[in-house]
Amino acid sequence: MTKNITSLKAKNISAGYGEQIIIRNINLDIYESSITTIIGPNGCGKSTFLKSISGIINPVEGNIEIYGNDVTNLSTFELSKIGLGYVPQSENIFPSLSVEDNLKMGGYILNSIQYKKNLDKVLDMFPDLKSKLQDSSSNLSGGQRQMLALSRALMLDPKIIMLDEPTAGLSPIIVNEVLENIISLKNSDLSVLLVEQNAKKALQVSDFGVVFSFGKKVIEDVADKILKDKEISKLYLGG
Repeated sequence: MTKNITSLKAKNISAGYGEQIIIRNINLDIYESSITTIIGPNGCGKSTFLKSISGIINPVEGNIEIYGNDVTNLSTFELSKIGLGYVPQSENIFPSLSVEDNLKMGGYILNSIQYKKNLDKVLDMFPDLKSKLQDSSSNLSGGQRQMLALSRALMLDPKIIMLDEPTAGLSPIIVNEVLENIISLKNSDLSVLLVEQNAKKALQVSDFGVVFSFGKKVIEDVADKILKDKEISKLYLGG
């Protein structure tokens, strides 16, 4: 695909926890209506990078732009209002609440008309949730929980959505279903930034691929080229 409008730009991002720096000097552009997948070994800084973009932690160095506007150090709440959605790997739903109440939490700043419109939109995208609105979220299957977490993040109509390990712990059939949902997000003109251990499958549905190693970006290319590179496959894709 042709690189078009840059929706998210990370410039020289270094971040970590306390005095421990996990990622250093990460530069990455995310493009409108595309899927970019970050892969790499455990502990290489993939999730830390998403957290530094989403406002959960502030970068030690560097800047973040959304559609050309500097949003560095804004809170998660402020970022959500200007179009950035984030779905963490764990604790991404409220299990003590019903499915519908989770969606209400996702759209809590919306007026009633906009809430209903957005609710109908996400339920059309994830029809499995329609019959479970009054069910406790704790009773959902793993795949349904991921659908709910994604739906909750979509309630505010984000322009960019970041997903941390959305297929973790899911069966192969459900993995394919979740990835199809992610493709549908791209087809709805969203920019998708994905962190995945299921590297091959994620790259197969992506436009761009990025490899992290030891807290640094070591490779960035069109996803198909990364998949076909024998050396990258040997090092990062299990052969």
